[in-house]
Amino acid sequence: MAMSGNLKTAFTIFIVGVTILTIWHFWDSATGPRNKEPSPSINASHQNLSAPSDSPPSLSQTYPQISLKNQTKEGAVKVWLQRVQDDKKADWKVPIEFYGRVLDENSKPVPSANINFRWTNLSAKGTSTAQAVADENGLFSLAGVQGKRLSVSVTKKGYYASRAQSDRSFEFSNPGEEIYYEPDSTNPTVFRLRKKGNGAELVKKSIKVLLPGDGSPVNVDVNTGEVAPSGELQIQAWKPWPPRPLSPHYDWKVLFTISDGGFIEAPTEFAFEAPEAVYSQPFEVNMPASARDAWRVSAEKTLYFAFGQPRKYGRLHFRTDGASRYVFIDYVLNPSGSRNLEDASPDRPSQ
Repeated sequence: MAMSGNLKTAFTIFIVGVTILTIWHFWDSATGPRNKEPSPSINASHQNLSAPSDSPPSLSQTYPQISLKNQTKEGAVKVWLQRVQDDKKADWKVPIEFYGRVLDENSKPVPSANINFRWTNLSAKGTSTAQAVADENGLFSLAGVQGKRLSVSVTKKGYYASRAQSDRSFEFSNPGEEIYYEPDSTNPTVFRLRKKGNGAELVKKSIKVLLPGDGSPVNVDVNTGEVAPSGELQIQAWKPWPPRPLSPHYDWKVLFTISDGGFIEAPTEFAFEAPEAVYSQPFEVNMPASARDAWRVSAEKTLYFAFGQPRKYGRLHFRTDGASRYVFIDYVLNPSGSRNLEDASPDRPSQ
């Protein structure tokens, strides 16, 4: 019996559909389960606290981290070079595992510090992020992700974060880099925070002082920040004008003096208490052309200063260079006579 036209069409569609389903079934069975990157393990009190904000696509292959423990750096770099030659994306297919600890200025644990992780990978954005909180011993860790470089920042309310440690980077792929990191759970990387103390009401000024450049002095009233003939802080400069090119080198010099007082070099961070030591003056930046490799076109320093009777204390940071008539100065002064130079202002910076 001959089929009608409509019946033939329906039968043809049915056969085609069965064929497509059969082909898909065999293809799916052959390819097996899809590879997936494991979820990150962010450890603080042994809990997985959060997931990355941007997970990378599935990776079909991962590479173990190259160890420097049983080979030279040169040998490890050769292994890495061969790896990236064989797979241009190999750098981002290395497991990231990190162990850290947060301590204060007295080497005591800082619990509940906030940890921010950011690592480069093969995600659409090129980076992923995650957060954690340090446990009661200040410990934290990250595992279960892949990538090339990890940045770690540590903060906590009521503490200062060091500029040098506020956002540190660690390399996991290229063993030739100075920041190459191999995880060791028994030796966590230490991050330092400094607890904020009882701040003082300080005079704070940012000024720029225009100098003649021929050694003629300019005086600054430290209480007001204004240029004044009777100002306690005196600055002199000897600089060529008009400015000369960097080569050949030339002579230049800047000199600081202060009435009935002097200066002591201070740390660049956490210089919160002026010392009782003897303050000396003048403070000089001298760049003779004969200094050769030690010659620099610019200079900057952080100094404690003390002056007057009764004594007053402060801290200043200056920067200048041989091709500029200006000296830029940021300073704080405790007008009470206390050596406390930690700022009590609510909007004081975290460093």
